[in-house]
Amino acid sequence: MQLDDARGERRLEVGRVVLDADALVVVRGTEEVCLPPKEFRLLQFLLQSPGRTYTRMQLLDEIWGRDTEGAERTVDVHVNRLRTRFAGWGELSIETIRGLGYRAVVPGE
Repeated sequence: MQLDDARGERRLEVGRVVLDADALVVVRGTEEVCLPPKEFRLLQFLLQSPGRTYTRMQLLDEIWGRDTEGAERTVDVHVNRLRTRFAGWGELSIETIRGLGYRAVVPGE
């Protein structure tokens, strides 16, 4: 569910996890993780449609732009970083769909 509060902040709330696009911060309870812009945008994009599978090229085009050439491994590296950062958070994960790409998995979604 996407939320905009009275101050105009852009937030995405998925279960107990809140993504604050203005601060590039992911919050769960009292835990707060600051992310680099590309990692934040990748996580935000995947969580906007949990369960939907995106190819590496779709993610590359959406996050890095169409001018990025042959850098599909860039997506893999950023997904791995996100997995490492949120390994203990059961509320969200990113699955590899072999031969296709990636999708966000959110329990109960």
